[in-house]
Amino acid sequence: MACHRGARSPGASFVGASLLEPLSEAEAAHDELLRADIARADSVMHRGMADGLAANLTDDVVYLRGGLPILRGRDAARAIVAAESLAVPFAVRWQPVRAEASRDGQSGYSYGYTIVSTSMNGAPTIRVDRYIAYWRHLPVGWRIAAYAETYGAPPTTLSLPPAASSAAIPDVGMERGTGPLEAIRTADVEFSSDAMKMGTGVAFGRYAAADAQIFSGPGEFISGPHAISESFGPPTEKNTLVWHPVHGEVAASGDLGFTVGNAVFNGVREDGAKIERYSKYLTVWKKQRDGTWRYVVDGGSARPQ
Repeated sequence: MACHRGARSPGASFVGASLLEPLSEAEAAHDELLRADIARADSVMHRGMADGLAANLTDDVVYLRGGLPILRGRDAARAIVAAESLAVPFAVRWQPVRAEASRDGQSGYSYGYTIVSTSMNGAPTIRVDRYIAYWRHLPVGWRIAAYAETYGAPPTTLSLPPAASSAAIPDVGMERGTGPLEAIRTADVEFSSDAMKMGTGVAFGRYAAADAQIFSGPGEFISGPHAISESFGPPTEKNTLVWHPVHGEVAASGDLGFTVGNAVFNGVREDGAKIERYSKYLTVWKKQRDGTWRYVVDGGSARPQ
């Protein structure tokens, strides 16, 4: 279900990606969340990459890093970041494209660009990836409860550190629940089912909110149900994408939530060779005025089989 593609240099104009006005009435919460997202760069600068990022996570954060399974827990996330921290001087910043808070101002999400600048042998190097963060407002401020990076280029191969070895969320379908949490679980399950019946592009268009965005190939964003649907091309029986949620969370106000899960793509190359790819995803859902749930952003990365 996740689209994890491309990048472009910072400073250039971002076609289809502009900082949008808050879409809820919780403007104060929106502004505070946005400041917290941008301030992650200061946290990293003062504490270092691993401790700086960990300071912005909840204890039970759900963490999606390319090439690894879905992990739970701040200690596991910190171990992952520490294992891949660069051995050369670097600077990192996050450029949010959008942030929105739930109606009660206690949950929210943001997404945008992760920009990492390094210098190797005197030559500057810039890497631009994308991220999705789902936030919880705690007594100490906003903290990230679910986080996914999507990549302009495949990340370095990383083995699961010992400190994160028991943190993988089992690949078992999310249990049925009640209320809004069950509603987003059902929406995600039906989303996958419709992708099989109607085609991936049709389903992605049908379940997209009017202002939904997904990540595109060149590193930009594709906006709105029609453009999102068209980006997948015509449906074909040769290629299928199926997924299932394994975990989710919903705001106490019942209007915003997320699911994470695992996906499998099966396809056939032009030469007849079969393709099978495994990925994981983070989808942020918003309740619409008619009571239905639609995603506002979706992304992810590869995972082990």
